[in-house]
Amino acid sequence: MARSVVAADAVLDGLTRMPSEGEARFAAERMALVLQGALLVRHGPAAVADAFCATRLAGEGGRSFGALPRGLDIEAIVARQAVLG
Repeated sequence: MARSVVAADAVLDGLTRMPSEGEARFAAERMALVLQGALLVRHGPAAVADAFCATRLAGEGGRSFGALPRGLDIEAIVARQAVLG
């Protein structure tokens, strides 16, 4: 999580000029993902927070939706979804 905050901060620091639409959109998406991850880590179930951070904040910068890392507690995520229905 901390690496994602630093990476998002680096994206903002790299915008020394008026960013293109794509750069601005990428910076906004990264900040939104980091905020969502921070809220899940603080207030959400650990399994859901771990899955979100592993799939949205690592690797491809949030572009690899659906790719879950090995060892993730998938049963806890499915059980939570079943409860929320």
